[in-house]
Amino acid sequence: MKEQGSLLLEVIVACAVLAVLSMAALPCALAIYREAALEYEMQCLLSDIRYVREISRTTQVWPKSMKGKAEQQLPSWRQAQMRFRRTGYTMLAGSARQGSHDFLPGIELKGRFVTGDMDGPALAFGDEGILMTPCTMVLFWTEAPQSLRRIILSAGGRARVERR
Repeated sequence: MKEQGSLLLEVIVACAVLAVLSMAALPCALAIYREAALEYEMQCLLSDIRYVREISRTTQVWPKSMKGKAEQQLPSWRQAQMRFRRTGYTMLAGSARQGSHDFLPGIELKGRFVTGDMDGPALAFGDEGILMTPCTMVLFWTEAPQSLRRIILSAGGRARVERR
């Protein structure tokens, strides 16, 4: 008779032990997810900045074979730029939208080119992929602002990342 109730008690104790262990592991799992999400978004942002830089570098200057002819202006639809908002960015080639990216929930961007909900001023590259306005952007997790990625873009179009 005593053995019939002991199985239920063992199951309850096992569930309690699992609950305590999972509560202890939850903060670590959230920290790992937060770091992975920040790293993913930083890599996406850097990749798209390089993409826009290459479009600008290869399309803003007329080929040398055409320079001897009449002075011609580059059509505006070929000039690539990026417009940032707190929760994502849009890539443009002139006025045509090339693509956009929304960050994962909980991740935001701060910086000179970042505005609230609408696209802010343009981050554009000039001749030979030179950045017209060097800047620093900070990608961070809203609930844990101490973990962030600082992206520093130099005038030469180079990107450097500081992780915290």
